[in-house]
Amino acid sequence: MDYKKAEKANEKKAVVKAEATKAAEATKVVAKETVAAAKESVIAAVKPAVKEVGADAKAAVEKGTEKAMRVVKEKKAAKKEKEEVKPEVFVQYQGNETLLANVVEKVKEDFVAAGHRVSTIKTLQVYVKPEEFAAYYVINQKYDGKINLF
Repeated sequence: MDYKKAEKANEKKAVVKAEATKAAEATKVVAKETVAAAKESVIAAVKPAVKEVGADAKAAVEKGTEKAMRVVKEKKAAKKEKEEVKPEVFVQYQGNETLLANVVEKVKEDFVAAGHRVSTIKTLQVYVKPEEFAAYYVINQKYDGKINLF
């Protein structure tokens, strides 16, 4: 009899492990949801199996869910760390002002107007000369041009 009980317990453990794995995979799918909503959806997904296996299974599934939630939190934290500060740099000269990002966009527009594609740009150097109210550019060490700054 003890052998059969042990065999049933091993079967229950295998089911719990499989469900915990499913819970971890389900958490990856719902990584864009909030952590609390993801945890609830994972628990709801494995709830039928938990009823069949019992309280030990529930604890194992919750442990797997917590591990999966930790992975989700780490990914979100890593994404936040990757977000970089994008400064706005202005050029001011004799009462005129322009944003350098606008200068780069004008350069790209000028390049496209000359019959090229933006996707071909590999390198871009821009030389700002406020005293001439112009910016000169070199693209891919091959094409050059001039745009009005202000």
